[in-house]
Amino acid sequence: MRHFRISDQNPIKTKRLLLTPLTASELAVLEAQEQNELLRGAIAEMRRNVAAFPAQALWHTGWRISRRQDGEAVGLLGFHGVQQQATVELGYDIFSQHRGNGYCAEAVRALCDWAFGCEGVYFISALVDEANGASNHVLDKLKFYRVESPVDGLNGWELERPASAWLAVYMSIGLAIGISFGQTLFDNMATGLAIGLGAGIALGSGLDAQDRAARKRENAPKKIVPDTNEKPGS
Repeated sequence: MRHFRISDQNPIKTKRLLLTPLTASELAVLEAQEQNELLRGAIAEMRRNVAAFPAQALWHTGWRISRRQDGEAVGLLGFHGVQQQATVELGYDIFSQHRGNGYCAEAVRALCDWAFGCEGVYFISALVDEANGASNHVLDKLKFYRVESPVDGLNGWELERPASAWLAVYMSIGLAIGISFGQTLFDNMATGLAIGLGAGIALGSGLDAQDRAARKRENAPKKIVPDTNEKPGS
C-alpha cells in the first residue's frame, strides 16, 4: 500500500473524495518508495518541476485522491504541465484494490471542473491505452470525445470547456435595469428597456466573442467520428 501525508494545501472536495496536491517534499518521499522505475522517473520529474515553478506547481504535481471518510489514499491524478494552446493534458490512476467504486470518474470530473475555472484553459486532453477499457469508459462517461492520437496504441481523448453564455446573462441584466430605471430616469419604460437591452447585448456579445477567440488553436487534434457499433476502448 502506498502512503501519503495528508496536506491542507488547496484541497478539492467531492461527495466522497478529497483531492490534495502533493508538495515537493511529499513527492520526494513518494519517489523514494516507488519500485517501478518508469513511475519513479515520472515522480522525479514532477518534483523537479514543482520546485522549479512554484507559482505553477498545481499543474506539475500529482494530486492525491483520498476518501473523505477515512483518509485512505485510493489513487493519483494530475496534469502534465501548464496549458499550451489553451490545452492541458490529464493523467490519472486508481490503485488496483480501489477500482470499481466510481472513484476515478468522480475525481477526474472534479479536477476538470477546477481546471476549466482557471484562466486560459479551454481543453483537457488525455491519452489512454487502447486495451484499458475501464479507463476509456471513464472518459466516455464524462463526455470526452475521441481525437486523433499522436502515439500508436493510445486513444486520444479531449474535453472542451462549456461555451460562455454572457449574451443571455447580460440581456437579462439589461432588461432588469431597463425596467427599474426606465420609469425613474426617463419616465418611459420602453426607453429604459431599449437602452438596457442594447447595453446588455453589446457587452454580452463582446464577452462571448472573446471566449470563442480564446478557443482557436493551431494544429488542433482532429475529432474522430464515433462508430455507433464500437465500444469505448475497443
